[in-house]
Amino acid sequence: MVSLSDFSEWMKENTELSDSSIYKYTRAVNTISNEMQEKGVIASNLLVISTLQLDIFIPLILNDPDFTIKNRTGNNMYSNALKQYRLFRNVENFDVANQSEVMGAIENYAELKETERSALVKSRIGQGIFRKSLIDKYHGRCVVTGINEKKLLIASHIKPWAVCSNAERLSVENGLLLSPTFDKLFDCGLISFTNIGKILISSQLSAEVISKLQISATDTFDLKVSDDLKHNLEYHRDVVFTTQGRKVIQEKRDVQ
Repeated sequence: MVSLSDFSEWMKENTELSDSSIYKYTRAVNTISNEMQEKGVIASNLLVISTLQLDIFIPLILNDPDFTIKNRTGNNMYSNALKQYRLFRNVENFDVANQSEVMGAIENYAELKETERSALVKSRIGQGIFRKSLIDKYHGRCVVTGINEKKLLIASHIKPWAVCSNAERLSVENGLLLSPTFDKLFDCGLISFTNIGKILISSQLSAEVISKLQISATDTFDLKVSDDLKHNLEYHRDVVFTTQGRKVIQEKRDVQ
């Protein structure tokens, strides 16, 4: 169980909020917890639940009609208080050993919308063993740029998260450590890699953009390739990677 005084002290030390705002946010979390529990929106007090339960309960609270009205009347004070409280609780250690069970628990929570379940699972993976494993594997560097600032590195799935099993979502052989720009390019299918790490560049990217990205079709990167990683790269090339030729073929199919 955490205390409201600990929450208040954390805000004093880690935010630039005024004393008045800290006082209001502390009271707001207590009020939200009591009212939402009394209404049956959440099963337990926000001060006694785990961070996993908190991540499940917050969307339920935010979607509650009474909370929405209260929050609007209070100029978003209550949602901001919840945000600060979640950041405060984020300092707790997350047990990565049971992440597969965690994903199952989130996905089976019927009260959550599908998009909310997906977002929770993704965030849990991002801060857990999947990201840590990729940081260890690639020595904390983007495989393309070499950037080694961990705050800027993204644990990017090769085979898209939506079509993965829970085991694949956690597998280090289904991920690359990328900087935000290259994560977006890879996720959108604008770049891919051969089984030896040679970069493939979509013809949908202009020469100007490619030049600014400082990449070329002759570049090869050390992806630390395994058989499983090759299999996932093949999926990415066949299904995700976008070429102009494939786009034309698809357009013809659509016409037919």
